[in-house]
Amino acid sequence: MPPRTLIGIDRDVYQIIRKLEDEHERNNSDRNGSKPLKFTISGVYDSIKRSNSSLGRMKKRPLEDSIERVLRLRKEERKEEDEEEALDEAPIDSPKPKERDYFVMNKHITKSWNIPKAQQGTPEATTSDNVSGVDTTGAATIIERLSNGEAKLKRRKYEKPKEDRTPPSDVSLLDLGGMDDAIRVLAESVTFPMRFPEVCLENDLEATRGVLLHGPPGCGKTMLANAYAASLGVAYIPVSAPSLIAGMSGESEKKIRELYDEAKSLAPCLIFIDEIDAIMGKRENAQREMEKRIVAQMLTCMDDLAPQKLGGKFVVTLAATNRPDSIDPALRRAGRFNREISLGIPNEASREAILRKMLCNSKLSPDFDYKLIAKRTPGFVGADLKDVVSVAKNEMVRATMSQLAHAGSEEMDLDPELDINLEPDVNPQQNIPPGLRLHLSIMSAPAEAVSTDKLLLTMEHMLGAIEKVQPSSKREGFTTIPDTTWAHIGALYDVRKQLMLSIVKPIQNPERFISKGLEAPSGVLLWGPPGCGKTLLAKAVANESKANFISVKGPELLNKYVGESERSVRQVFSRARSSAPCILFFDELDALVPRRDGNGSDASARVVNQLLTEMDGMNSRAGVYVVGATNRPDMIDPAILRPGRLGTNIFVDLPDADGRVDILKTRMRRLLPSYTDYDILEVVARDPRCDGFSGADIDNLHVAAGQAAVERADIRGPDVLTPEDWETALGKIKPSVSVSHSTKFRELKELGWE
Repeated sequence: MPPRTLIGIDRDVYQIIRKLEDEHERNNSDRNGSKPLKFTISGVYDSIKRSNSSLGRMKKRPLEDSIERVLRLRKEERKEEDEEEALDEAPIDSPKPKERDYFVMNKHITKSWNIPKAQQGTPEATTSDNVSGVDTTGAATIIERLSNGEAKLKRRKYEKPKEDRTPPSDVSLLDLGGMDDAIRVLAESVTFPMRFPEVCLENDLEATRGVLLHGPPGCGKTMLANAYAASLGVAYIPVSAPSLIAGMSGESEKKIRELYDEAKSLAPCLIFIDEIDAIMGKRENAQREMEKRIVAQMLTCMDDLAPQKLGGKFVVTLAATNRPDSIDPALRRAGRFNREISLGIPNEASREAILRKMLCNSKLSPDFDYKLIAKRTPGFVGADLKDVVSVAKNEMVRATMSQLAHAGSEEMDLDPELDINLEPDVNPQQNIPPGLRLHLSIMSAPAEAVSTDKLLLTMEHMLGAIEKVQPSSKREGFTTIPDTTWAHIGALYDVRKQLMLSIVKPIQNPERFISKGLEAPSGVLLWGPPGCGKTLLAKAVANESKANFISVKGPELLNKYVGESERSVRQVFSRARSSAPCILFFDELDALVPRRDGNGSDASARVVNQLLTEMDGMNSRAGVYVVGATNRPDMIDPAILRPGRLGTNIFVDLPDADGRVDILKTRMRRLLPSYTDYDILEVVARDPRCDGFSGADIDNLHVAAGQAAVERADIRGPDVLTPEDWETALGKIKPSVSVSHSTKFRELKELGWE
């Protein structure tokens, strides 16, 4: 009979296994001492499939689980039977310990207990293990017992140790540079209510419940939160937003409730949620209902942080994100995240302050110039500057190691135990690989060979590191310092002078202009025939001033969806302000800001209005210099040409004969330094057939001459440029700007377009 604790399919499987054991015992009855075979799960499963029609129709996995449970039960039963048999066969005169009789009696008593687990009320029933792992109503319940028959106690559930909620001690507000404004806001909105809660309650002062820190990656949001918590000295709970997400429905909301319940029990307390945009996105854009519930739960928890409910204590939530616009607007209203602190890309003064904090414990050379390094690192955030310092120190150590290797190359003694394959009759010092030689030189150097006095960080190390480190803003592909210089541009000396006065000098020496009351940067419009070097001039200006450069083609900002074009304009100016000093170059400006005469579309007028607003000073344009270029100045809306926007108009005309000579010589010096026949260049550039040539036409003339030289060299003659090649090129290339077109530009100039 199977035990009455077995129900369902386990009872049927139990009967089949006992039947198989009996058959095996009968078949082997002629063998002495034969014991029942220990069946396997697969063997029993195959036997059931062959013999039993009702169980054979079951699915494989449930049937195998049932077989496994019954086999485990039979193993325990056989073990008990063996123990009883051993006791029965023991000699009569052998002493039996009382403990054994005691356990045997308990075992016989507990074997008679066949009450199902669901009906048991004894402590043993509540502590027994459910070996089968299934519910007692749907499958068998097997009580695992000790050898003496008593129920085995459950293993005590692992209790997770309480996390340490003390504030960090390895960082301080004194370690931060360039964050004075952010610290002041935190002091006003958080420090005062935490320090004087009674005053706030007596005067009915609403304390800040949440502060949102936002800015580009690497600007120091997390470091600011940790340093502020260390300075405040209250309980601190830092969490990562993705860690609040759970797979089961309702678990994420439960985690948020538990987080705020813990904070309430530790009040006054500071909560810091990093990357909050990962879980608090806009609900109208949510893909699943769970995302909406998480936001709703967060709103509810923050609304329950009234100090009256917490006994006059405060719980403040700090959150960090680099995408503030993606957060649900309900979180950003008053009463939740009351204050928002923008930590943008630091300006020159902030970068200098950050560098001073980073290098306060380093030994620097006497000529170390913080201001120059800060000026050479536009667009660098705190993480980028830390990388610059790290690379510079690595270069310093590498230089010290090279000195050790050079000094010890002649005095180094090889260890005879080193396994170095040296060629016969060769000086061992010459046969050692460079890396091994460096290692042996360092190992053999005396301790006094390297001292902290010799490890000095120099300007050479820092400037070299700046060239190797790419700032975060440039990695996104929006800003870069062009490699075009004045050496790439021929002629246009008057235009260069105006650009130097309008853009380059205000960036290089802003104090001189501020002292004259010239604070707002002026915009410049370059206009003239195509191919005269307007884009090249803008790049050279950015390189000369060491400013970031954002090139925007007018049509690429236009989008067919309503509001998207205006948003693109705002993003461009936001990027430029974050990377200041920055030159924002709009090519083909007439496509972006056409005249608003009523004939155009409303979308075009909105783009013009947005661009005018950005250039108006409604948003700060400090450090942003706008340069526009166009071939159709008469098509541009006049509002953008007033002073304060693009107030400086520069006409870039076709070069004259002297200008053509200078442009051609400049190109040949840059691309073909070995070329020396400059007399023929002057003759070619002054040829009447070159009248009306633009700078692009002169470049094309050189290309045609080079192609003629290659073609001629394949047939006859040397592979160099000759007067014959230039003559061939002059016969092919024609001016790209017609006479009527160039005359139109000169007429516009006479009408006051300059």
